[in-house]
Amino acid sequence: MLDTLEFVLRILFFILSIIWAGKIMILRTDKQIVINPLLIIISSLLVILPPTNKGIELLGMSIQNIKITLYCIYLVIVVIGIYATNKKNGIF
Repeated sequence: MLDTLEFVLRILFFILSIIWAGKIMILRTDKQIVINPLLIIISSLLVILPPTNKGIELLGMSIQNIKITLYCIYLVIVVIGIYATNKKNGIF
């Protein structure tokens, strides 16, 4: 079940990354200065984590759970960023 969840989150990660890249190219806002470094850090952590099939644990959690958590955090940040750049509101 976690494999399926991770696969779905990878697809959402890909789609929202493309949307966010489009927002970066079209809009240049000061909100992106806050959001982009967070997304880069999370993406780099996802890249350096080992494959989930090795059964390695880190900080008492399996690598797969850590990846799922990082994907969810990334997706939430991108959705909030898209909302913040679409609306003229005072989120940041």
